[in-house]
This record gives sequence, structure tokens and C-alpha cells, in this order.
Amino acid sequence: MATIERTDIDALNATITLTVAKEDYKAELDKELKRYRNQASLKGFRKGKTPMSVVRKMFGRNILADVINRQMQKEMTDYLYNEENPVDVLGQPIPSESQEEFEFSVGTLQDYVFKFDIGLAPAFEVQGLSGHTFDRLVVDPGKKKIEEELENLRRRFGSNEEVEDAVEERDIITLKAVELQDGAPKVAGIMHEFTLFIENTTDEAKDAFLGKMIGDSAELDVFNLEANTTEPHVRKYLLGLEEDDDREIENIFSLTIDKISRNVPAKLNADFYKQAFGEGDVSNKKEALAKIQEDYNGFYSKQTDALLFRDMQEYLMEQNNMELPEDFLKRWLVASNENNTAASVEAGFDGFRKGLQWTLVREKLIKHFELEVKQEELRAAFAEQVMGYFGGGQPEWLNEEMVNNMVNRMMGEEKSVREKFDELMNDKLSEKLRGEYKLKNKKVTPEKLQEIVEEIRAQQEAESQLLGEEEE
Repeated sequence: MATIERTDIDALNATITLTVAKEDYKAELDKELKRYRNQASLKGFRKGKTPMSVVRKMFGRNILADVINRQMQKEMTDYLYNEENPVDVLGQPIPSESQEEFEFSVGTLQDYVFKFDIGLAPAFEVQGLSGHTFDRLVVDPGKKKIEEELENLRRRFGSNEEVEDAVEERDIITLKAVELQDGAPKVAGIMHEFTLFIENTTDEAKDAFLGKMIGDSAELDVFNLEANTTEPHVRKYLLGLEEDDDREIENIFSLTIDKISRNVPAKLNADFYKQAFGEGDVSNKKEALAKIQEDYNGFYSKQTDALLFRDMQEYLMEQNNMELPEDFLKRWLVASNENNTAASVEAGFDGFRKGLQWTLVREKLIKHFELEVKQEELRAAFAEQVMGYFGGGQPEWLNEEMVNNMVNRMMGEEKSVREKFDELMNDKLSEKLRGEYKLKNKKVTPEKLQEIVEEIRAQQEAESQLLGEEEE
């Protein structure tokens, strides 16, 4: 068994000296040489009959290096991550700068001494878990916007009725279309009837139809009636042509208003409140407006909770400033990722340091609150994610077995499980922290919230680009 000695340089740095003596690896080396001899097929020798001297000469060096490397890695792992007395390391051990190079030779077996530098996590107890007040963002779109949302609901649950008034912005008009050629109806041209939502039309079409009455006409480019349309859509849905009908069509059509349909908003009564808000939730306009405000808060709650959690992280890191083995970490970052250079690590180190600091604080908090994420919670979260692919509902064809199969596949992806675990753990931690502090509601508009989110996202992207991700 290899021997390991630890020499502490200071509270954050140490050197591990691991000695693999000849007696520790000789039996394993002989076993590997015999195994290779039995499997080797070399020209001039029958399989399994290659002389051991030939095997040792041709492959001994590589076999010895593999045996030593495997034993060294096992001993180091057992030492650092011993369940009873683990070493609280940061990153991974890296060869010491004073490490000598070896010439592995099966002809002259010797003891091998390996030196590794390790970085140690600082010892600390979490400070700042009480006595602070945080702003909790509450999205308030304003009275006007809330009123507009109520009107939108009234229109959604209203009815369409034909009217004989002039065309308005939200009307639906039925048009009789006649294909023109040189200003006159085209011989054997298209004559078709279709409906048009004024809200979805181009500015040119709006100018032509708004304020007009039944029977009024306009000559317009049929391919420029609806905003963001396509030629196949026009041919199929406005002109009624089959997909295999490839006849050439003139652009200009005579369009005559035949009908005007208008949405009549639902009345503010019990039937409307039941349809719009559910049984028994709302019974009058005041309650309806309050429910819409509540729904706004719910819609944005994930973002506002995330911003509050971020503020609490920043505060906790200020209260738990700590020293880290920075020189070691910079060397490790360069050694662990071929895309990193000393310059890129230096440029992005502040962001990395901040992330590592939070990781250490987070681990302490998880232990302090005794938080855990159970297997069934992970499965439930993945099942909810699957339902999200279908708008939050479960189509009839998507049975429980199919959902379970999809969840099983997700549970088999290590990266997905790790990300979902962190997401659920952060939710639990955020909830616990909210109970430790005083929260003061601060109203913001949806636009202001989005501005805050975009600023933070841009900052995070800039930081992540400075330093390549650590290799897994």
C-alpha cells in the first residue's frame, strides 16, 4: 500500500507526497505482463506463446506506467475523499512544480514519489443570516393596463355580431375578391370570398378599409393585405386555391366589403366572471381587477423570486468574504481546460472567484437548513417539464407510461439531473432564506423588470465569456 504524507504550507495550500514502493506494485505489474502475454499476437509467435522477455522489452514501459498511474490515482482518491475524514479540497490536485520526471523501466524497478499541490477550502461559519431587509419586486402594470386586461377578457368571452357601421380597428370584414387585369376583371380570373382581421392587416390595407361601409371597394395587392404573410398562405386561405394549382395570378384584386363583424364584449355579470376566473373566485369588477393584478404577480413570480435570491446571495457573500488559494486555483484552471490560458484565466478570475465563494457559502447553508432533494422530487420536476412541452396539459394520447419513459430517459442524463437538482435545491434554499429576512414590497412595471433582467443577463454572459468552463 502506498504511503501518503501531507505538508501544510498555510491554511489554504498543502502538498501531498505519495510514495508507491516497488513492493506496492510489483505483483500487479507481473499480473498485467502475464495477461498481456496471453492476449498478444506478435508476428513469429503463436498467441500466448510470446516470450516474457519480448513482452517486457516491447510493452513493459507502458504497462508499468499504467499500473503506477492507476494505483497512484486510487490511493489519492481514497485519501482525499475518505468518507470518515475527507480533505476539503478545491478543484483537483495538480503536479507540484518541483515534481521530477520518471523514466519507467521494468528492468530496474524502483520506488516512485509523486508530489501534488492542493488547494484547501477556507474554514468559516456563515454570517449574516438575520437582521437585514430586502426589497421584493412586485410587478404592477398600472391601473390603465389592468383595465385593458379586463377589457381583453371581456372581448375574449364576448360574441361576434354583424353590424352595419363603419369598419373599426378590431372588426372582421368579409371581402368579395375579383382578380383584375389592366384595371378590369380578368377573363376566367379568380372570384373568391374571404375574411380579414383588420388588426392583422398592413398599414395600406388599414387605410383602405377603416371607416368604410358595406359595399365600399378598394383595389389592392392581395399579397400585401396581411402583415408578415406568405404567398402559399394567400393562395390557399385568401384565394381558396388547391396546393397543386400553380396558375399565374395577378397581384391586384378588387375587394368589396360584404359583411362587417364586430366583437361585442361580454357584460360584467356572474356568467362572465365564472368563465374568465373560475367558479366562485370573482363576483364583481373590483375583485376582477384584483385577480388580474394577482395573476400578473404570479406570472412574473419566477423572475422576481430569482432576483430576490440573487440579492440575498450578494449580501451573504459580502458578509462572508473569504480568502482563497488564488495562485493554486489559477494554475488548476489552466491545467484542467486546454482552452484556458494564463491570460484568459486572469481576465475572468474575479467572476470565477465569486462563483466559487457562493458555492462554498451555499454548501454551508444547505447543511445549516438540513436541505435535501429526494428522488421522487426530481421525477416530479421532470414530469412537470414534460407537461410543459404540451402547454402544461396532458394530451389524451400521452399516457402515464409514456410520461414515465420520458422521465426515465431524463433521469439517465447526468447533466440534466445535476441541473434539475441544483434548480430544486436553489428553490428550497431561497424559500428558507426568505423566512430569515424582512421583505419590503417594491412595485415595478413589467418593462422595468425586463430591463433589470436583461442587464443582469448581459453581465453574466460577459463574465462567462472571459473564462472557459471547467472540464467535466
